[in-house]
Amino acid sequence: METTFVGRLAETARLVSLLRESRLVTLIGLGGIGKTRLASRVAEEVAAEFPDGLWMVELACLTDPYLLPETVAGDLGVADQSAREQEEVLAEWMSPRTALLILDACEHLVDAVAPLVDTLLRGAPGLRVLATSRQPLGVCGEHVYPVPPLPVEEAVALLRDRMVPSRGAGPPGGTGADTDPSGSAGDMAQLCEKLEGIPLAIEMAAVQLRTRSPEQLTRQLEDRYRLLTGVRGPARHESLRAAMGWSHELCTPAERLLWARLSAFASGFDLEATEWVCAGGPLPAEAVLEALTGLVDKSLVQREEHSTGVRFRMLDTVREFGATWLLRLGEVDEVRSRHRDHYLRLAGRRAAEWSERQVEWYGRMRAERRNFRKVFELCLADPEWSRAGLDLAGSLWFLWICCGMQREGRHYLEAALRADPEPSPERTRALWICAWVAGLQGELDVAQERLARCRAEDPEGSATGYVIQLEGMFALMRREFPRAGKLLGEAMAWHVARGDVLSGQLPCYTLAALSLLAAGRLEESVAKLSEGQALCEAHGEKWSLAQMEYVFAWAEHSRGSTPRALGHARAALTGARLFDDLILTVACVELIAWATVTATTAVTVTVTAAVMAGSAAKAARLLGAAQTILDSSGLPQFGSPIFIRIRERAVVQAVKILGGGEFDTFFTQGRGLDLALAVKYALEEKDP
Repeated sequence: METTFVGRLAETARLVSLLRESRLVTLIGLGGIGKTRLASRVAEEVAAEFPDGLWMVELACLTDPYLLPETVAGDLGVADQSAREQEEVLAEWMSPRTALLILDACEHLVDAVAPLVDTLLRGAPGLRVLATSRQPLGVCGEHVYPVPPLPVEEAVALLRDRMVPSRGAGPPGGTGADTDPSGSAGDMAQLCEKLEGIPLAIEMAAVQLRTRSPEQLTRQLEDRYRLLTGVRGPARHESLRAAMGWSHELCTPAERLLWARLSAFASGFDLEATEWVCAGGPLPAEAVLEALTGLVDKSLVQREEHSTGVRFRMLDTVREFGATWLLRLGEVDEVRSRHRDHYLRLAGRRAAEWSERQVEWYGRMRAERRNFRKVFELCLADPEWSRAGLDLAGSLWFLWICCGMQREGRHYLEAALRADPEPSPERTRALWICAWVAGLQGELDVAQERLARCRAEDPEGSATGYVIQLEGMFALMRREFPRAGKLLGEAMAWHVARGDVLSGQLPCYTLAALSLLAAGRLEESVAKLSEGQALCEAHGEKWSLAQMEYVFAWAEHSRGSTPRALGHARAALTGARLFDDLILTVACVELIAWATVTATTAVTVTVTAAVMAGSAAKAARLLGAAQTILDSSGLPQFGSPIFIRIRERAVVQAVKILGGGEFDTFFTQGRGLDLALAVKYALEEKDP
């Protein structure tokens, strides 16, 4: 639930001034002091000064420093999935922009954040960075701003604001929700002083004021200080710990246990995961929902609507407190094992149910991305579980191949292969999937080496069809069409004999049809596509169908049927958007540009010059948008002759209608479109 921002006027004004003077400002302070909310407020104040964008990247749940640049790039919408150094990619992408980047919760990644920030600031003169951390980053030019506690007046205002009763507030006869807070201003001020003006502690106290008076809470807080420190009154920053502790005491035993066990999640979680991971012993599965509802009512867990359904999350400080109790309970290993097993099981279910529920499963797996990262870390750190990590890296092949996550997939595949070097079925699968990903990143030599290793470690030939399939794909990328066709035919026969449809037969149909089309064998390509399309429909397969729609569009355009080509291209683009498939998205945008400008030139007798110019202008904008994505993607296959042919023809025809000067004008306009807007423009859902 979104809450209002209270106070901090002086701090906001000072930070706005500092951000105008310094390119790196770091807000430091203990957990719960309000660094994140203050940074967000400052960003709102200065948003108009950064015309090229303002982004907040949350780092609290990220534990692998390697994935820091990947995480930043993902939140910024940088499309690069190549094997290039991501720091350089980000600096290059940021270079022409006047933008603000907010990095939230950097303290556990300072050694990785500092060099990344330094690289970005050196490479992008229009960039400013606002960071939050419990310690400075130590970057040259950094201005450190310690966030102070709230003054009493603002603390009381925050306390009053957060005292609004929630559902389930207070038992009958309670003194919180039914008490007029205006009559206890002195008691409220005293309570806020005892809480040291720490916003999170005050917000937690506000929940308790639904059932207690400020005076009662102050007395209880004094007792807790004596318990924690042996003296009356708080030691420095004990107030947050005390407030957290008394919130803990007000929970039922089931809620306390659930709070501790929920700390195992890396980020958000759903009810199913909560029941699988947290049920057991004194917390039976049927009691989990009630306990979770209690934590939500006490504002210890946040409930959020997500495209995949209702999800929950805890603030970092609340999660840390739960983790401390989990350690005291001696359940860390047991609950982590349950967490790992749940997500391994979830990956297995995805594989079994992928055929007819692809979009649903993709959304769910994407939402659980950080939890899967944690599972990878646990598996790869324990030799006894390295084989499970290898199996997981292979099970998630559709994320790495289909859904624009090549860089992260390559990272985990390579790490899992290093962790478990002994030949096994899991390793064999990981090797050919790793080759596929490396090929998509344009590293064909590396891909061939992985295939050679796969063949050498697979004497029984269990992956022969995939090895041949990928060799055919690489031949196609090299424009060796006859060889590609031969290899893909062999792979197809192998897959058909074994019933491998989703990762075998269907990709072979697409690649074979594309190879035939590129070689000028139009009707054979269409026949192959028709067979593949029927198989897609029989299995409810959407990703391969989108790939085939693209080839269909190219085929129909080659036949001279531009309206049909546009229809197929837009169907392909719609499918690509469902899975965040960058490669297919860009290819479709360029093909739509080509078909759009061709649609008018093919019927010049009945089309006015103004209509032709309008179509050419749209094509130029689409080409400009595609070029921006191409520049940031770093994926060499966009330089393939297959894609270049379409791009060059679209440019030539648009320039012929508009002239070079006007074409450049509209092309430049298109370069200003981000990926999402370019897709909507291509699908005629929105004008730029």
